[in-house]
Amino acid sequence: MTRLSMLAALLLAVGLAGHASASASAEAKPQNPATATAPKITESQARSIAFRHGLVHVEEIALSDWRWEIAGRAQGGVEVTLDLNAYDGSVVGGAAAP
Repeated sequence: MTRLSMLAALLLAVGLAGHASASASAEAKPQNPATATAPKITESQARSIAFRHGLVHVEEIALSDWRWEIAGRAQGGVEVTLDLNAYDGSVVGGAAAP
């Protein structure tokens, strides 16, 4: 194999590896609402999911990027935040106040 063909093979391998890692990282990220279809989870559905996860009162709810950000209170007045994926309704973050 000549040096030129070895260099061409190396460049091809590096290019394919870069393309594969870029595709994998794009699939791992949630979709951006600006470039994707509208969220499948409505505000009403997000509230229902929050209630199923222990909130008894929702004080604030906002669609931010690809997630619903919900702030409210659980039983006993404990402050709780909950983040839901706006596309499938899964819980992606949240915490109770100390």
